[in-house]
This record gives sequence, structure tokens and C-alpha cells, in this order.
Amino acid sequence: MKISPENFVVDQKLCLNYKSFFISGNDESYIYALTDLLVNIFSNNGFVKKNLDGGGHKSPDLFGLERKYVYVCEKYIGNEALEEIEKNQDIIIFFEKSSTKNRTTKQFFSKSKSRVLLECYELDQVRKKNILNSFIKKNDLFLENNNYWFLLGILDNKFAILIKELEKIILLEDINNTTELVDALNMGPLTDASKFFFKIGLGKNDIISFLNTSINSLSDFYSYFSYFKIYSLLLFESKSKTELENKIPKYLFKEKSGLLRMFDALNQNKKVLLSSLIYKTEKLVRKNPSLFKPLFFRFVLNYKKIIS
Repeated sequence: MKISPENFVVDQKLCLNYKSFFISGNDESYIYALTDLLVNIFSNNGFVKKNLDGGGHKSPDLFGLERKYVYVCEKYIGNEALEEIEKNQDIIIFFEKSSTKNRTTKQFFSKSKSRVLLECYELDQVRKKNILNSFIKKNDLFLENNNYWFLLGILDNKFAILIKELEKIILLEDINNTTELVDALNMGPLTDASKFFFKIGLGKNDIISFLNTSINSLSDFYSYFSYFKIYSLLLFESKSKTELENKIPKYLFKEKSGLLRMFDALNQNKKVLLSSLIYKTEKLVRKNPSLFKPLFFRFVLNYKKIIS
């Protein structure tokens, strides 16, 4: 059967219910990471890892012991060889990028109740949310609501990178400190998405022209929107210009004066309006993802109007 690979990340014992796995998709780093995860789970449950070559030949067991094995293969060995391994109560994990050549093999796995097809692609917001929720629960963490959505927005869409990011976050003294989160995730190099926030003072036509050429996917939206959340939180959480200066990450030294000017332009009413605007926009995009572009256009222009 076909199952979302995130299900096995969230509930690692789930894989023990199946006999063989075909891990495919177009995100190779995810494919390799998931393969390693499954192998580790089976190894922790008494299985010994063995590699198979393309012909289904097993590497020799030097001690001739009776063991349960989890076989790993980069080239499909065929249905008959796979079924033979399953008869011995062993496990096989086969991984290969998606192509027209392995459609038949995918069907063989997806139509079976005892075999699993796992397709690894770049994570969307829903799948990232499932992984983040599992991470929070597993590590007994508490994230304030604003920081939760902020973190979800800036986590990488690549599974292998996201897992590394979460490993860094668990080491933080205060997971609800926005500056610590930004620093931990190495967001130092300013991307185009980050730089755009500081162009909010441009004329309306310039902003629209830029957005027309830059926001072409839901991923683009979350990338650009996440920086609005990052820098807005820096502004909102600072009680004075001195406190803001101390919080501004070193990589923003060129943008320091711009942030301080924005801080001067803010008052409590504007903070409330901007917070509401950010919340409502994110909520609307989650409900209507196909409308990400017009919603972001409206968000930016309203943000500019409020903070001016």
C-alpha cells in the first residue's frame, strides 16, 4: 500500500507491521534519510542489516548464524526474489528515484497490504506540521502560539535539512526566543526573501512589479512571509530601541537603521493591527493555498500602509 513517509517518522513502530518497502520520489536526501531511519528501527528490533546487489545476492554471513535480516538494495531484485526473502521472515528495503521504468514495481508495492510504497518529495506545510508536532510531543516542549507558526514557516522544506534544524532547536535554552531560533537555524546570509522586507518603503508600483516576478509558488510565499514574521516579532517583542539593538542578529548590521526606524514608527495600535494582519493572512493561505499570490500582494500592501 502507499503510505505517506511522514507517518513512519511520526510513529516509528509502524514499519514493524510490513515486510518490504519501496522508497522512491525525487528528493534523494529524503530517500536516503528515510532508508537509514527504517534500517535503524529494524536494527533496534533484532534485525541485522545486509546489502543485496542487483541480482539479489546476499553478502555472506561469516559466522553462519540464524538471524533475522533487513536487506537493503538500490536496484530492484524482482518480485520472485523479494517474495523468497519475505518467506524467511526477513525484511527488504529497496530505494530508487521515481522514473517511468519503476511504475510497475510501484504498483506491485502499492497494491499489497503487507508491502509499502513510500514516495519522498519536498515537504509541504501540512507534512512539515505533522513532523514538527511529533517532535514537540516527543521532546515534551512548549511553544507559544506565535513562535509555533513562526518556526513552522522558517523550517526547511527538505526533510534531511529540517531534521538537522530540529536537532539544533532541542539544544536551545529558550525555544520561545525568536532571536535564538533565527541564530540556531543559521539564517545569517540574507536571501532575496529576507531583503524584500526592508524594501517595504518602495513605491506601490515597484513592490507589485517585484512580487509579480518573485512569488510564483506556495513555497515562495512561505519563504517571503516567514521573514515578515521574523522581523515583525523582533519589533513587537522589543520594549525599547536599546533592547531591539541588542536583539538584532549580527548579519543584519546593514539593515539595523531600517529596523530602528520601523520601531520608531510603531505604536501599540499598529502592533495589534500588524499582528492581526499576519495571523489572518496565514490562516487564509492555509485554507486557500491556491490564492497565495493575491493574498500575499494584499498582505504586503496592507503591511506597508500600517507601518508607514
